[in-house]
Amino acid sequence: MKRLFPSLLITAGIFSLLFTQISLRDLSFIVKNLNLLWAISGLGVYLLSLFFQSLRYRWLVRTTRSLPLPKLFSISVLYNLSLMLLPSKLGELAYPYLLSKINETTITEGLASLIALRVYDLLTILIAFIFSSLWVQVLFEFNLFFTLLSALVSITLTLIAFFYMTTLLIGCANGLNKISNWVGQGHRKSIRWVQRKLHEVAEDFYAIRARKTSLPVSLTSLLSWLSVFWMFYAFMKGFGIEISFLKVVFGSTVALLISILPISAFGNW
Repeated sequence: MKRLFPSLLITAGIFSLLFTQISLRDLSFIVKNLNLLWAISGLGVYLLSLFFQSLRYRWLVRTTRSLPLPKLFSISVLYNLSLMLLPSKLGELAYPYLLSKINETTITEGLASLIALRVYDLLTILIAFIFSSLWVQVLFEFNLFFTLLSALVSITLTLIAFFYMTTLLIGCANGLNKISNWVGQGHRKSIRWVQRKLHEVAEDFYAIRARKTSLPVSLTSLLSWLSVFWMFYAFMKGFGIEISFLKVVFGSTVALLISILPISAFGNW
């Protein structure tokens, strides 16, 4: 009960904040005309996407193999909530923190698996963008060849970064070692600490790749994102907006790709 009360209080505060940002008249109109069947299916599919994310944690993080799936699911829920609420991508740090608290995973292993997760996500989104853009090119005035070429180049660079991530992290650590020789004694200790952590993340990332779980993680990543896209589609249908699933995929992938850029605060609109 002691834990339940703060959770209810925080939830009430979040809903109060959200209701100050929308028109109650528009909300009433949406609720009255909402197709309940589509809304429930959207919610159910979103829960399914969280389930697939939980499975990814089990495949990526060695120490979660014996962790019950409900605990992995709770990590997924809290992590996604942090991404929605915390500004400037600070929610990303919730993932290694939750792993360390719930599963006693080291922070560096959590960071290494987070990097791997984001690589799989980016590859999945780029592939979905390529396929959906082939279907909706007639709706927008863009150069299809240049768009597909840019996506393929991005996929290639992402794969190169993934396979050489350990080398890149060690290179950054070695660069910090040179910087520590230039700075004063007061900052040298903190730089050495960061350097040591980078080496640990590099070792953990190498261990993740050595387990050769690319196929199940890729499959669960694809199923998770397809569930998210279908959730968007279901809620659109529930709100009475007639739109094809591929158009939803295209619009969602464009917004997600733009959100990676520093202009994400404006790009998401």
